[in-house]
Amino acid sequence: MILNIEFEGEGVVGYNGDYEINAEKKDLDVFEISRYILNWIRKLHQITTEGGSNKWNRAIFTLLPTGKFDMEFIWDEELDKEIERLSKE
Repeated sequence: MILNIEFEGEGVVGYNGDYEINAEKKDLDVFEISRYILNWIRKLHQITTEGGSNKWNRAIFTLLPTGKFDMEFIWDEELDKEIERLSKE
């Protein structure tokens, strides 16, 4: 399973993802994801970027069939510029 996370500032979080069953890729129904996850993502962002360090506005959470997982944090300059532009409109 892969969950793509986009932190859009002011507490706004977007996400989408997919998973595989029998080698068939299916979209993750994000409306079925608990609001607790959304709050967890906000808190994670707050903690990891505290003090201006470790800036990120995208993340990829990957859960493997073995139960192991990976979390990649990404700074997307274009996303940041787009959010800034839209906030001025």
